[in-house]
Amino acid sequence: MNAPLAKWHRLLITGAAGEIGSVIRPALADTAEALRLLDQRPITNPAGAEALVGDITDAGFLDHAMAGVDCVFHLAGIPRETGGSPDEILHSNVIGTHGVFAAARKHGVRRFIFASSNHVIGFYPAEADVGPDVPSRPSGFYGASKAYGEALGRLHADKFGMEVACLRIGAFRAEPGNARELGAWISHGDMAALAKAVVQAPRFHFLVLYGVSANSRAKWGGDAAARAHIGYVPRDNAENWAATLAGKTATPGSPAALFHGGSVCEIGFTGDPGRIA
Repeated sequence: MNAPLAKWHRLLITGAAGEIGSVIRPALADTAEALRLLDQRPITNPAGAEALVGDITDAGFLDHAMAGVDCVFHLAGIPRETGGSPDEILHSNVIGTHGVFAAARKHGVRRFIFASSNHVIGFYPAEADVGPDVPSRPSGFYGASKAYGEALGRLHADKFGMEVACLRIGAFRAEPGNARELGAWISHGDMAALAKAVVQAPRFHFLVLYGVSANSRAKWGGDAAARAHIGYVPRDNAENWAATLAGKTATPGSPAALFHGGSVCEIGFTGDPGRIA
C-alpha cells in the first residue's frame, strides 16, 4: 500500500457539533494545517479550530466556508429517520448535500468524505450478506437521502476528478443497544480511527465501505480492498455485549426483524414483508 498523505492544507468538517463530529474532531486535529468546523449550532470547545455557524442550504455561507479547503468531511444533515419529516430530510440531506458538493467543486476540493449510512441497504433480508456494490434498497427517507449522496459522490469522482469516499456508518454508540447492533455497531474509538484513516489515505478514485467495528456477527462486507487501501483496522467487537442483549430482539416476523434496516424499516410500513425478497 502507498504511504499515507502528508497533511491537508485545510480540512472542513460539516456537522461538527453533532454526535459523530464531536467524537472524530480530536482524531482529525493533526491531519491538516488548519481545521475548519461548520454546524448550524454553536460549536463548543473548538480547541483552536476555526468554527463557523450557518446552514448548508445557504449558498453564500457555503461559498465562504469552502474557501481554501482541500478536504471535506461531510456529516451535516438530519442524522436519522425520526429526525425530521420527509420534506425536512429532502431539504437538509439532499438539497444541502448537493450544495456542499457544488461548493467543493467550485473551490477545487480534492477529497470529499461523505457520511452515508447502512440504511442505504436497509431492505435487504437480515440474514443476507450485503456488500458495497449492491443496488440501494433504503429503509426510509433518510436512507434514500444517503443513496442520493452516494450517487452524487460517484458523479463527482467520475466527471470532475474528485476523490470521494462514502462511509456507510452503522449504529454509532458508546456500546451496542440491541441484538441487531451485535452486527451493526461501530464504537466511538473505531469511528475516530475510520475517520482518520480515510482522511489520511493514499489517493483513490471512489470508495464505498461500511463503518462498523470488528463485530463477529457483521453481515456487511465485501469492502476488504477499500479498508486495506485506507488502512482501517477496527478493534472493538459487539460480541462482548451479546449476553446482556440476548433479550433485546425485534418481534419475530416484523419488518424490524426481517430486514437489515431494523426498526427503521417498520416506521410507516404498509407493505407485505413476504413480497420483499
